[in-house]
Amino acid sequence: MNGVTRSLCTFEDLRADERTADGCRRLRLTLHQQNQVGRITEQPRSKPIGRAFALVQPTSDRPALKPEPIKSSEEKTEKVEVIKVYLEDRRQEQQRHQQSLKMLSDEVSQIQEVRHILSLSLSVCESVSNTCVCVCFAQVRYCLKTLREQMATKNKGQHKFLASGYGVSTPSNQNISSSSKGGAKDDGQGGEDEVERDKMREVSKRLYAQLQEAEKKHQEERERLQAEGVDLRQRLGEQEEKLKGVEESSERKDQRIEELQRLLGGMAQESQALRDTLRNREEELRELRKIREEGRNEEQRSEQLEKELAILKEKIHHLDDMLKSQQRKVRHMIEQLQNSRMVIQERDRVIRDLEEKVAFLEAENREMHDQMDYFLGGERSNSHLSSDRHAQIVYSKPLKPSNSSNKPLPFIKIIETKS
Repeated sequence: MNGVTRSLCTFEDLRADERTADGCRRLRLTLHQQNQVGRITEQPRSKPIGRAFALVQPTSDRPALKPEPIKSSEEKTEKVEVIKVYLEDRRQEQQRHQQSLKMLSDEVSQIQEVRHILSLSLSVCESVSNTCVCVCFAQVRYCLKTLREQMATKNKGQHKFLASGYGVSTPSNQNISSSSKGGAKDDGQGGEDEVERDKMREVSKRLYAQLQEAEKKHQEERERLQAEGVDLRQRLGEQEEKLKGVEESSERKDQRIEELQRLLGGMAQESQALRDTLRNREEELRELRKIREEGRNEEQRSEQLEKELAILKEKIHHLDDMLKSQQRKVRHMIEQLQNSRMVIQERDRVIRDLEEKVAFLEAENREMHDQMDYFLGGERSNSHLSSDRHAQIVYSKPLKPSNSSNKPLPFIKIIETKS
């Protein structure tokens, strides 16, 4: 209208539900020239060319705008309300860059700390017990867990930073009406915005590359730590096997020590008995010495007691030797007696077998005699008929040997005759 260029300003709410730290909503501001309005109407779905972000205060905190009166059409110039958008200072970008570098340095320091802890755990595990090894592994696991959590939180912060881009703040109190001179300033500011956006893209790409490199290093460290953990487990198994061997040897030594203690207890009892007898003799000797001081008549008695004491010692020693030899002889005699008993039992068994064989042979002999008498008794049969008529069979049975054999036995007949 009347040769004046106008700009079209549109707002889009990116995140209506999210709010920044100072309670402002983040809106997207799109600027269009007048000659591009027709293109926008023809292609409503096409994306806008220039984009910027503005922080707008909520309606409750926003001061009321004073409406400006619209002048008549007679005036050739027309004033339009323009919102100036101010980019954030570069200090914030530098601070973010420094913050990202600080995060990367913290990650490197944490990885070095984990490596140092692992080296210490390897040196300690070679000379300590299983409980210390478990403590070392627990410390390593805790460090890895904290490192993963910190990496996750930092990655979330980096992704949020990359997704949000860079912020633009507008002061809510400055709503100024400007003329064509203000439009020229806005064009220059738009060029600076493009430069800033390019710089921010480069910074974000560089930070993203550094983040990927840090993640790759972290993955390599993790694989190396897992390999070292497997090696530590193998060493732990070997240490456990060695410990089991040492425990078994210690148990055997304890058993041997118990046996020796039992033997020492028996020897201590014997030595105590001998000491008691020796103490009694020494008391008697003291008494005799006292008596000898009173009179010399008891000198012979003391000498005799001393001799008896020496003789008793020799006898005790000799009796110990004799007791041991007698014990050996008794053991030998017991063995001989057991052997002789076994020999006697064997001989008794042989005698019983021989008696059974003799009885068997006698029965066969009698049977043969009976058969011979039966076959050869033709003439004798008549003479013996009268006597055999009065004979009676008292008992008859077959012989059965005590031992099992397949040989048939004769049939024994016991005949009682009456004369």
